[in-house]
Amino acid sequence: MAQTSAGWGYTDLGAVDGSFVGPVPLSDTGYGIGQAFAADSSSGSFSYSGSTIADVSALNGASGGTYYVNAAGQVAGESYSAGGTSEQAFLYSGGTFSTLGSLGGDSTYVTGLNASGEVIGYGNEAGNASTHAFTYSNGKIVDLQTLGGSTSSAVAINGSGEVVGNSNTAGDAASHAFLYNGGSMIDLGTLGGTSSSATAINASGIVIGSSALSGNASQHAFEFTSGTMLDLGTLGGTTSTAIAVNAAGMVIGNATTSGNSATHAFIFANGKMTDLGTLGGTNSYALAMDSSGDVIGMSNVTGSTAEHSFLYSSATGKMLDLTALFPGLSNFVATGINNAMQIIGTATSSSGTVRGLIVSAVPETDGLAMMLAGFAMLGCVARLRARGRRARGLRSPAAAGPRPR
Repeated sequence: MAQTSAGWGYTDLGAVDGSFVGPVPLSDTGYGIGQAFAADSSSGSFSYSGSTIADVSALNGASGGTYYVNAAGQVAGESYSAGGTSEQAFLYSGGTFSTLGSLGGDSTYVTGLNASGEVIGYGNEAGNASTHAFTYSNGKIVDLQTLGGSTSSAVAINGSGEVVGNSNTAGDAASHAFLYNGGSMIDLGTLGGTSSSATAINASGIVIGSSALSGNASQHAFEFTSGTMLDLGTLGGTTSTAIAVNAAGMVIGNATTSGNSATHAFIFANGKMTDLGTLGGTNSYALAMDSSGDVIGMSNVTGSTAEHSFLYSSATGKMLDLTALFPGLSNFVATGINNAMQIIGTATSSSGTVRGLIVSAVPETDGLAMMLAGFAMLGCVARLRARGRRARGLRSPAAAGPRPR
């Protein structure tokens, strides 16, 4: 643990033969993945566990990126083929790469990985004219087909193997969110408008996303459960989007305020949408959440358009400016949080290099007093001590999900 501030410290993840360029969030047991520039300026991937970084060799000798990791340390992602003409999805497990195969076309892309090592994504069909969602398990890739249109893509998977994603409908007239369970793709419908889009699913099968309303003039976040799509509303404006849902069914996202004058991060729980506020500026955006409803994101600060990473505590209802914790670092960007309130992100060091960091509460005997001075989080500290500090969660979203193609 490096230098501390107000009861918090950070671990520098270092680099793989060169300058670190960015992590993907950690899993619940402390595994993480990311990319770093090697000494020869090529891009390489790494896996982080506890206090060590291991170079994850690129598939086929070509550089590529890794995007998802589970609690067993399995990594799923894509690697460029030799010559860089296509991308191939892979699963890295026990030090061994396995290609996932194809759906008949040139490329496959990963969008999720669950605790059992099941991979989801999308791939080109024969001729590369369209893409279909797929699942991969036990060495077999399965085409999930579509809702009648030409394209589909899987976006999230839970521990039971339930998959959510988005697909064109018949005639490619619209794109709807779907749930794939037990071999069939179910159209989740909309909130009255033409289109809908899924973003995540939790262990209980609760699906979240966003949908156009009747007339398609506005879009609201939704929660789909027990066959019903619930409109989560907004913070007074016309638009909201859902980002993540935890095991307790809490939903985070972003919504416009009255008059659409700003966008604020929100948490939806017990039938109510709560505005998380800002760090004094105009806008804030939620990125990820742990099992207790603690949220990380970005916010404008007082009197500036600059964005700082924040941690919102569900125990206190207060927002902590993470960027201001460590004066020796700048441009801290949080990308994930786990159930031990370890926060992964990147920051620029005093020497100007971009470093990967894991920020967490300091487990010292006077840690409680330091925490109270820095964040007034008594309830949070008690929870941290009760469940330990080594778990770490990743998303995406994500979860942190891959870019659109």
